[in-house]
Amino acid sequence: MDMNILESENERSPLDFDSVSKAELEVFGLIPELCPTLNIAFSRYMRMVGYYSCTDGLEEAQKKADKEKFAPTLKDWPGVDPAHNANLCALFIHNHCGLPFDQAYAWHRRVEAQEWRQGLKRIHGVTVSDAYQARMGDKANKLTMAALIRKNGRTSMIDADDVEF
Repeated sequence: MDMNILESENERSPLDFDSVSKAELEVFGLIPELCPTLNIAFSRYMRMVGYYSCTDGLEEAQKKADKEKFAPTLKDWPGVDPAHNANLCALFIHNHCGLPFDQAYAWHRRVEAQEWRQGLKRIHGVTVSDAYQARMGDKANKLTMAALIRKNGRTSMIDADDVEF
């Protein structure tokens, strides 16, 4: 299985979480050959903790089996949100998928950074500044094409051209 390796972040389409850029490989110290398997293992973990939805019966069965195996570990971490904890994710990927802990930890951080850049989630209380929010007609920065906009207490996905500024 191959993974799409981007020369530049400018090549990334909005919400493309499957590709990895050369900059991400360098910054996070990822081994390119492991990236496809890390992506699959990460998705498996996120389905197990309920952050991702299952798309079929096979994923549902895997999720149930994973939950049964990983439940004792989760009980040792009370009050921690497992979807946002890189340590728990890496522990699962290492113990149940056989991948190196450091690579699993780095992959979680890579996805977390990408979600933050796209305005999809907060990291340690940091939000995407106004300078990086979606702007009408801004085709230069593809990351603004699917930003989250908060209006009247609601948050929704939008395309930059669909917003009145």
